[in-house]
Amino acid sequence: AMWEDNKTRSKWVIGSQCYFPDDLPEEVGRPCAPESNEVYESNHDITVMAGLIQGPCEVLPSSKFNEESQRRAHLGNSTSERLRPVYLC
Repeated sequence: AMWEDNKTRSKWVIGSQCYFPDDLPEEVGRPCAPESNEVYESNHDITVMAGLIQGPCEVLPSSKFNEESQRRAHLGNSTSERLRPVYLC
């Protein structure tokens, strides 16, 4: 969800925060060795100012991530530089 605060004109977003494997404490369990471009999605929503979001990027389930990775491999380097990064969730 996205909205603008009428008083401050600030733009806000509700979403799930994602973490890179190296951002997680050692005691947090992981299902296996991290894949390239893998992120972990939190299981609760957060409210954050839109300007603080790092990105943009897309976080995809494994089947869609594999499809998109193959599609980008066929496009070549010159086209893929203009695409948003994708991560495996």
